[in-house]
Amino acid sequence: MLSFTVVTLFPQMFESPLGHSILKKAQDKGLISIRLVDPRNFTTDRHHVTDDYPYGGGQGMVMKPEPLVSAIEDIRAQNPEARVVLLSPQGAVFRQETAAELAQKEHLVLVCGRYEGVDERVKSFVDEELSVGDFTLSGGEAAAMVVIDAVARLIPGVLGNEKSAADESFSSGLLEYPQYTRPEEFRGMKVPEVLLSGDHERIRQWRREASVRLTMDRRPDLLSKATLTLEERAKACRIKAPIYVALLHHPVYDKNGQVVTTAVTNMDIHDIARSGRTYGIHGFYVVTPVKALQKLAYKIIDHWEQGYGSQYNVTRKEALALVRIKDTLDDVLIDIERQCGEKPMLVVTSARPGGNRTSFAFCQTRRQSHLFREPPRHVNKVTSAVPAHSGHGMGTYRNHFLTVRLHSRSN
Repeated sequence: MLSFTVVTLFPQMFESPLGHSILKKAQDKGLISIRLVDPRNFTTDRHHVTDDYPYGGGQGMVMKPEPLVSAIEDIRAQNPEARVVLLSPQGAVFRQETAAELAQKEHLVLVCGRYEGVDERVKSFVDEELSVGDFTLSGGEAAAMVVIDAVARLIPGVLGNEKSAADESFSSGLLEYPQYTRPEEFRGMKVPEVLLSGDHERIRQWRREASVRLTMDRRPDLLSKATLTLEERAKACRIKAPIYVALLHHPVYDKNGQVVTTAVTNMDIHDIARSGRTYGIHGFYVVTPVKALQKLAYKIIDHWEQGYGSQYNVTRKEALALVRIKDTLDDVLIDIERQCGEKPMLVVTSARPGGNRTSFAFCQTRRQSHLFREPPRHVNKVTSAVPAHSGHGMGTYRNHFLTVRLHSRSN
């Protein structure tokens, strides 16, 4: 039996999720047990205070170390082998393989933060930190429920059909194939014929192909770790990495080698956005820290997205929908990582000759075969035929490409 202990200020939040469906049946069968511990019970003052103002100032309150650490130590005294996990946005991302690893433990302790987080010193008393994703929750309770559900499903006997867990998304490194049930036809949409054939081998092949195809289309980043046949791997290699474009207005050099900030122009936004729409880029970033220039860019975008321009020229509206405004290139990289799930590898282009140059053909090949090759450890420059006063950059971040144009001054 796997025992869960949840340290939370709000144990009542768990009553409904744990009292129904699979988790309730698992508890009734004695396959899992769930205990809720309130850190207020480990306070020493009469008001049971568990939070206080942050040192150095700032918004909100921080959970005090004493009640949390006392609760953790009390649990460890009863279960020395317990694995203590702090639910935190700073933790490693919780994945299916993480759930499989935790399912092998006998006792898991899930510590739920609240308010602005927990005192940093609490982390010295936990085994690891986990995050359920790049978004903000009011506390760790919802994240703890996610972990309990994902882990419990992997305990033998919890699911009615033990093969169910093996067939689900992420279990094989791929997204799950589409599912259908009665009726055979719904509003003109029919169940695929193969699923009605009774031919189990054809059905297995169809589901496998559908699973690989869905993953290629929606989560290509998963393919690098998935177990694929040689034929599936060859098909995946032909997928081209998504491309993002950024027009960088700062920091750039003028002709005298001085770092300057260049102006945002209506023409630059239009030209790159329209070209990007034609060639299928995933996003176009205008990068400038100057708020007045950002305001100008937003005004241009709003004219074509919401104003008269949205009705006057619909195709331009679609092009301008690609445009996003960021303060720095780092902000762009963070945004792309959040969308794609991984960090990129940077490749800079230049019109200037020199050593350590890579051909455009090489970059194109890497874009097509990015799923199964490790990125180079260094920054390469790609020679391209552009005016000497301009700088251009192309960056790839593993499964995703970012093209950066340095908007330099020529006067």
